Amino acid sequence: MRQPKLSSRSVVFSASLIGSRELIAELGGEPETIARAAGVPAYAFETPDVYIDAECLIDYLELAAEACDCPEFGLLHGSRLPMGIFGRIWLLMRDAESVFAALQCFVKYYGLFTDMGVFRFEPAGDGQWLHYALQPLGRHGHRQVINASLAVVCLFIRENIQARWQPSRVALRQSAVANDSFTEFFGRRPEFGSASDALFIENSILDRTLGRGALRGLSKQSALAYSQHEGPIVLTEVKSILTVLLPYKECSIRTVAETLRLSERTLQRRLENLGTNFSAVADSVRADLAWHHVTSSRLRLAQIADMLGYQTQSAFGRAFQRWHGTSPRVARKNAFGSSG
Repeated sequence: MRQPKLSSRSVVFSASLIGSRELIAELGGEPETIARAAGVPAYAFETPDVYIDAECLIDYLELAAEACDCPEFGLLHGSRLPMGIFGRIWLLMRDAESVFAALQCFVKYYGLFTDMGVFRFEPAGDGQWLHYALQPLGRHGHRQVINASLAVVCLFIRENIQARWQPSRVALRQSAVANDSFTEFFGRRPEFGSASDALFIENSILDRTLGRGALRGLSKQSALAYSQHEGPIVLTEVKSILTVLLPYKECSIRTVAETLRLSERTLQRRLENLGTNFSAVADSVRADLAWHHVTSSRLRLAQIADMLGYQTQSAFGRAFQRWHGTSPRVARKNAFGSSG
């Protein structure tokens, strides 16, 4: 996976905001005021599939916790997020044969959703520690986004395996809170002041089957048979995969073919039968993403160029001109009424 340049700001999908305004209002806060203070653009609440500055999200959650006097705000927000916000990552998790396989998929592809942090497993005794490490971001702290991220993992296990599941150990770097909210959420008191932020998940849970892996073969055969008769479906699938992978990865035909469980030759042949090829499809998806981010987000043009795999902003500008007959700056000015 391509690692972001140090000069690039971290981003996260705006879907991570889903439900936050309602939660703030329930707790007596003013969501619009908090969003403005954190620099979260208003359109991000209405458009779940655009990238926003990750630091704005981190500040937003911290300011919300402070304004609502709710130290467990991140836990509440994370536990309310629908797993569907992770898109194809969620589909791959649901198709995994075990909880461990599903969480390994989540760890591996989490960078497609955001590059602000990473998960990693550490085997220990009769289970695994699942650690979360955040980049040094946040102007008002960063506890809430870490807690929300750990809550998402709890949510996955509780929704798919055991509704009342409680991790046997919870490690948090933060100081202890004054109330019992964390103990109530996790089912036990976290080990505050730890060296890392992590959940301990027992092997007895990790080895549990999800009941979906057995459908892999049947699903594959059905999909392949269908796509043989309905060629355009293959094109739709390829575009969908590219839309997710392009922002963070030099996406090759091999990567897409593996995702579809096809050989490279078979995938290329099916695209050729539709009068196109992988390179042309990737170019069209990149063009669509470029237009979407330039006209629907406030990300810097240099950042958009980097996300789409361009070494320089000028190279991105030339490609944008070729695709859309105008420059990125003019397109943004027309969309927002300013030069961006």
